[in-house]
Amino acid sequence: MIWLNGEIRQAEGAISANDRGLLLGEAAFETLVVQGGVPQFWDAHMARLTEACAAFSFPMPYDGETLKEGARNLLASFDSAQRQVLRLTVTGGASGRGLVPLQKSDGTWLMQVSEAPLPSPYLRLHESDVTVLAGGASSRHKTNAYLDNILARRAALTAGADEAVLFNQYGRLAGAAAGNIFVQKGKQLITPPLSEGALAGIIRAALIQAGEMAGLSLKEGLIGRDLLAKADALFVTNSVQSVVPAGFDAAASEAQKKQGRALCEALPQYLDF
Repeated sequence: MIWLNGEIRQAEGAISANDRGLLLGEAAFETLVVQGGVPQFWDAHMARLTEACAAFSFPMPYDGETLKEGARNLLASFDSAQRQVLRLTVTGGASGRGLVPLQKSDGTWLMQVSEAPLPSPYLRLHESDVTVLAGGASSRHKTNAYLDNILARRAALTAGADEAVLFNQYGRLAGAAAGNIFVQKGKQLITPPLSEGALAGIIRAALIQAGEMAGLSLKEGLIGRDLLAKADALFVTNSVQSVVPAGFDAAASEAQKKQGRALCEALPQYLDF
């Protein structure tokens, strides 16, 4: 079952073959983890989706409360005891061909539910040769333009790793294929600013807003390959996995695991569910 443009329906045959999200990748999306039938970090995700819709000039026929009610109705069809992922996708709809269609459309608003992956205790990283464009429009929003991320993740898996590390055109860290990267150096936890091509991650924003958490100060900063190589610890963050210890070695140290757990435990007070 899916929620499509205000209605619960079967997924088969639901999307038009003329949908601009399918034909041109003109789409933005949010991925929310669901615990006990409740989508987590809802307000933060809706704020980011609203920004993306404004960038695409998508109309917003549904407000946050209407979408939340739709999510509740959809999730009622699934087992609330399971940890799930709710994806909300907005596309340009079937509004005509061409880069900028002449006809108006409310777009396609789609919510779907899938089983959440098991939380990873550790992610082994692989340096990708895919280049993220710092300052590019596609890096500022969570859009369906995911080809670079897919290629980077596939290369990482082929190399026996779990996740890819992406660099920008200046050779500095941008992030991971599916998330943000924080570099620990001493008592500081540093992540690239958005201007470096980093995604405006929900967990990332909460950590930076906190400023200090679990005995660490958190801030933005430029990260070159030298700092990455000399890091005391690395963490990958995203909404589904939260905070996961990571590195180029085979396994995380006990100190990394403990720090990752401490960050996860401290996060809820900084996020609106």
